[in-house]
Amino acid sequence: MMRFNLRHHISAIIIVICVMPAGNSMLISHESEIQDSLICETIDFLSFNGSLANQSVHEQVDMGPRTPGSNGSHSLRMYLLDHLRGWDLTFQNHQYKELNITNVEAVYNSGMGNIVVLMAHYDTRQLADSVLSNNESPPDGANDGASGVAALLELGRIIPELGLNHEIRLVFTDAEDQGNLDESKNVTSIPWATGSQRWVENLSQTEIDGISSLIVLDMIGDKDLDFGKTIPANNTLWDITQRLAKLMGLVESETGCDGELGEPVFDISDVNYITDDHVPPHNVGIPVMDIIDIRYGSEEVLSGHWHTENDTIDKVSADSLEKVGKLVELGLRLGMWSGSNSTSNDSNSNSSLSSNDPISDTSIENEENTYRLMIGLFVFLFILISSLAGAWVIFAEKQGEV
Repeated sequence: MMRFNLRHHISAIIIVICVMPAGNSMLISHESEIQDSLICETIDFLSFNGSLANQSVHEQVDMGPRTPGSNGSHSLRMYLLDHLRGWDLTFQNHQYKELNITNVEAVYNSGMGNIVVLMAHYDTRQLADSVLSNNESPPDGANDGASGVAALLELGRIIPELGLNHEIRLVFTDAEDQGNLDESKNVTSIPWATGSQRWVENLSQTEIDGISSLIVLDMIGDKDLDFGKTIPANNTLWDITQRLAKLMGLVESETGCDGELGEPVFDISDVNYITDDHVPPHNVGIPVMDIIDIRYGSEEVLSGHWHTENDTIDKVSADSLEKVGKLVELGLRLGMWSGSNSTSNDSNSNSSLSSNDPISDTSIENEENTYRLMIGLFVFLFILISSLAGAWVIFAEKQGEV
């Protein structure tokens, strides 16, 4: 007769209950489980340096136009190579019409956990061809190009010090800004975000599935920042951003960690559809968010200094770069960007540009409540079974059966 080892069986039951997956509930609820007090404590330790980022903007502008295939573009890539020592860099070369396109990808913690991608384009437009432009020479691209690159480089400096347990990719895309050009003016027009599209095409399905979030930083250095919610996007990423921004004092009329009312930097009730580097990753199911100031130098969308000769270094602020950089750093330190893969890319339509997406927000809240209920049920069952098992062990030992 086989001897029944009750302790072993009870242990197995307890282990099964403990490791039972709650689907993606842990990922969905991760953000809501982080207390405001922890976020406020973490804010005090942020190390992103806006002055260093602003210095990088100056250095990039000094290289001249960074149009695809240009000397300035080559100089910028060598600059990235020099400033990202300790990262694994690869150059991805592509041809589109007459343009030589080179994306640069820097990887840290390769193969560890989920993948968080931070992306910025480094190319500048071939012509300053906005209707507000007074000439058609290539713009400096101080904000539209250099600011996002500068933020990624400063994040690249501090990320190795954060002790993260997941993979980080910094992606510097080429040829984001070459759409809708007049080829009669001796330039080459290609689709917007061509570099990002080529980067996505190089990904394996395993890589796509492993990316928990992709955050694009574009035109983030304006002295007068005004960020709304751009779509297509992942709603949870924007909800996280709004929460962090509020506690950092970057949401108007909302009280931050310092007890003061915030300034009007982030407002996700202002929704606009934008074609940028986030669109190709979104189209293959990657959770994306595009942090971009589309009112650069104007109250109008994509007007003002955008694509003009006025996109110059004097328009860029170290303080603005630091605000955005610290927000991204805060999400990294708290693991918020690495736990967002559980929600869908649900902001696809441009038919609700003035809404706050209440349907999606309600859906996410209902999912979180459901998962909390499931976790509570598992805990209750664990306690109940453990109590019954413990009582049975005591009884069995007294009977000499164990």
